[in-house]
Amino acid sequence: MLAAVEDAVMTELEELKLEAEAILSLRVKTICQLYGGSAENVGSGEFSNDEETSKYEQKRYEKGRKEALEIAIKLTDEFYRNAALHSALDFCMKAKDLAFATIIARAITINMIQEMIVQEHAEYFVLNDGRLHPTAAAALGLLLK
Repeated sequence: MLAAVEDAVMTELEELKLEAEAILSLRVKTICQLYGGSAENVGSGEFSNDEETSKYEQKRYEKGRKEALEIAIKLTDEFYRNAALHSALDFCMKAKDLAFATIIARAITINMIQEMIVQEHAEYFVLNDGRLHPTAAAALGLLLK
């Protein structure tokens, strides 16, 4: 009887942990959405002629990226971690931050999410041997920076 109670408690605890991971994964997505305008401004060079605004947008983008990644890398559930990293990768791509996006891509291990990234960013990523890699053109762009 005691073993059955312990099993039930463990199952409830595991469910709560998984629910917390889901919430944190959604938090990452929300952070990326909140800072998405800054990422787009950085990527488009919208304020390149206005040094003060450009620096502000760059700092805001970097703050959002840091917040999102700090949460994402702590997630222990593979699916929720990969989903959060996917949001962070998309966020970096808005800013045209291919260096960070490539690092994030290498950490994504779930095939379904990898395939989504290849579909969304075919110009920049390919799936090879179960891992995401930058395309030759993207890798060359990284070297030229």
